[in-house]
Amino acid sequence: MSRGPRSGARAPRRRSPARRVRGRLAALATTLGALALSAVVPRAAEAASPARGSGYELRLGLGFAATSRIPTLRLSEDTSLSSRELVSGTLPTAGGFRGLGGYADFAYVVRPRLTIPLAGLGFYGAVGDHAPVRSAVDGTLATVQPWRMFAIDLLGPGLGLRLTRRRYFFEVAARVGAVVYGGKAALAAGRDAVDADVVGIAFSARAELSGCRRLDPEQRVCLSLAPRLYEVRPLAGASLNLSWVWGN
Repeated sequence: MSRGPRSGARAPRRRSPARRVRGRLAALATTLGALALSAVVPRAAEAASPARGSGYELRLGLGFAATSRIPTLRLSEDTSLSSRELVSGTLPTAGGFRGLGGYADFAYVVRPRLTIPLAGLGFYGAVGDHAPVRSAVDGTLATVQPWRMFAIDLLGPGLGLRLTRRRYFFEVAARVGAVVYGGKAALAAGRDAVDADVVGIAFSARAELSGCRRLDPEQRVCLSLAPRLYEVRPLAGASLNLSWVWGN
């Protein structure tokens, strides 16, 4: 004889529609989370790698600098003349300066877009034709000789933005600094002239526009244009530089 269903057996439970919906949503969320992690983790690892991380940069370059006005010069020390014991004071000047030279610059880069120029130093010697500038110091006639002058460029801190495109990047920065001008002036001493050392300093605010090509993960070559936004007067000049960059 066949046996009927036991009276004590329980019928299988059926999940409510709400539970089934919650289960499917949980499975969908888990799948989406796994997909998101698979996309984000490799990018994060790449960004944290030494080749793309934040770090310092050293830049060495050669350049041409031109300014339309040099600052007021002064005698670096008292000068003895045949007609007078000592001459000291300042020389009002006019005219500009053109020079060739080199520089070194140090910056910190916060990947991928922010750059922080820290400090730099450059030296430029006069090139080309410079007309003599006639002036006077302490009642004595003086002739400033720009072709015997030099400029020491003291680069200060700044802030910049960088746009990277494959092996190339473009950068715009603004920074402050100072330029020290030095040279010679001829002081009239009767029929003769006495050479005297002169020096002047000017505050500088400039922009820097650079285009660079990456040669390998740590080296780049850059061409830069740096307008002098203010140096003795607004829009005083510019410099054009070719540089080699090392860094992350």
